[in-house]
Order: sequence, then C-alpha cells, then structure tokens
Amino acid sequence: MLKSSLFIFCSVVLLCVLHAQKNSQDVIYLKSTSVIRGRIIQPATDSLVKIELAGGSIFVFSKQDIDSIKKENRYKNKLKGLEQPYFRKESGYRNITEASLLYGAKSVNNSGYYYSNNRDDVGISLHTVNGYQFDYYIFMGAGVGVDRFITYQQTFSPLYLRLASEFLQKKVTPYIYADVGYSLMWKEHSGDGITYTKSQGGLYINAGGGIRIYTLSRASVLVSAGYKYNNSETDWKYTGNDYYFYTIKRTYHRLVINLGVTF
Repeated sequence: MLKSSLFIFCSVVLLCVLHAQKNSQDVIYLKSTSVIRGRIIQPATDSLVKIELAGGSIFVFSKQDIDSIKKENRYKNKLKGLEQPYFRKESGYRNITEASLLYGAKSVNNSGYYYSNNRDDVGISLHTVNGYQFDYYIFMGAGVGVDRFITYQQTFSPLYLRLASEFLQKKVTPYIYADVGYSLMWKEHSGDGITYTKSQGGLYINAGGGIRIYTLSRASVLVSAGYKYNNSETDWKYTGNDYYFYTIKRTYHRLVINLGVTF
C-alpha cells in the first residue's frame, strides 16, 4: 500500500514538472534592449549562447552582449501581447458628465404634517463636473446638476465640490468620489386650493465608487453607485386665507446609479 501511494505521488510530481517545462521558454534579454524567445541549446560555451526559435532558426550570441537570461511562461507572455493600449492623461483639466437613476424609500418628514404622497420615490439626474487632475490618483472639481424626484414632483439643482481618487494605473481601475455642497430647490406649482409661499433646499452629500474604463481616445467611461442625501423645506398656505398655512420639511436618502463619460 505504501509503495503504491509513493508511486502515485512521484508520478504526479513528475507530470507537474513536465507540464511546467512544456509551458516554459528561455528568454534572452540583450543589452541592445532586444528580446529573444526560444530554447537554449546545450552545451553552451563560456563565451557564446545558442538559442533555437520556434520556427527552427538558431541564433548565437556573445555573453558580453547579453543582459540576462530568464525562463518564463510562454502563455503569460501571449496574454501580455493581447493587452490593448489606452490613453491616459497624467494631469490637467478634466470634465465629467454623468446621467443617473435615483431610488429611495419614503422621505423623512420633519414637520409633523401628514402628507399622503410620502412613499417610495424614483428619479433621474444629469450632472457635470469641471476640475483638475493633479496626478494619476487625485481629482478635484466643482459640479452642478439637476435632480428630478418624480414621485414627489420636486426638482433640485445641487452645487458642490468633488474629490475623487483612482487606485490603479491600468485600463480598468476602481475609483471613489465624494461631493459636498448645497442643493437649490426649484419653485413648486400651486394648486388644489393651496398656494406656494417659500421653498428652499439644504445640505447636499453624494458619495460612492465604481470603475473607470480607459479607451484609445481621450474619453473614458465611468460606472458607479452611491448614496445621495439632501433636504428641503416648503411653506404653503390655503388660497384666500393667510392664517392657515403649513410647512413641510423633508430629508431624502437615495441610492444612485451613475453612467458617465470623462475626458
């Protein structure tokens, strides 16, 4: 039993070694920056190295012209060759334009006034940010946009500062962002026996993360998800009666899905 187990173990190790040798190749790095891949032919002399290429051609190099000799995985090098180039600007002006889908549970009504439309809400938004890319990882800018809450029939225009950062110097890299500012509330329409008297927005916060996909052009694609917070206050009065009025204060918590283009 012990002999059988030992035989199986040795066989497995031998197969792994043979498989690794089959997938490896010799690589000669010349001082002239050229790279030669193939199989080094033995025996090598003290001053010369022979290498056979995949097509059968044989080259001879002086060891004085060789910077280093390595054994590498042939499939790994093929995958490197398949990597597509992309454009990436290290620093300078940058614009971001994003379209977003908003969703949130019913808002928090801080006024104590009952409002029958206090339910789950969906919305859409369009934002643009202009700023400066300081290096590969840090971006700072100022943004403006329009957020439309469809269920509550309210529209906001956030004004904010954005700080964003990327993590990898690759074609596809994770990134995070954070916005802080003030959200202006558009004037609401009067109706149903009530008249609008005052409306205002409040603190605006938007933060999240996603990926940035670089392309061959200057434009790259942003896909992200985040959390958006803002609040509002609205004063209404009953038409023809200045003594009966009410105030609605809302706090909005929204999940936001973004799709953007930056260049």
